[in-house]
Amino acid sequence: MAETRKWPVITGSVVLVLGAAVLALWVARPDDPSVVVYEVFGEVRSATVTYSTFDEGNPTHREELTAFPWQKKLLVEGDVIGGVLTVTIGPDGGSVACRVGVNGEERRAATATGPLTSALCSNF
Repeated sequence: MAETRKWPVITGSVVLVLGAAVLALWVARPDDPSVVVYEVFGEVRSATVTYSTFDEGNPTHREELTAFPWQKKLLVEGDVIGGVLTVTIGPDGGSVACRVGVNGEERRAATATGPLTSALCSNF
């Protein structure tokens, strides 16, 4: 009789261990990266774009633009909290618009007109 009482305990123990292992693997799995899309449109000869890269070693990047539209896609681990996209029009003036999207959802948009003015899409 003692032999038949062991199997429910052994079976229950195995189920608990397997369940704990599956739960640990599910909790430890990495989240899918977020997709951040920066976009700049405009009618200007030149503009300077400064944007967050979300890299520890190089948190922001700067590019000089002479062709529009411009787009940059970044994969970011975890949730995207904060960031910056700034577009500064060159001395010849014109107008620009910037837009930031995260995982297909627009987070921020802005426009600027005139020489040496900026459109700021930050804290998204």
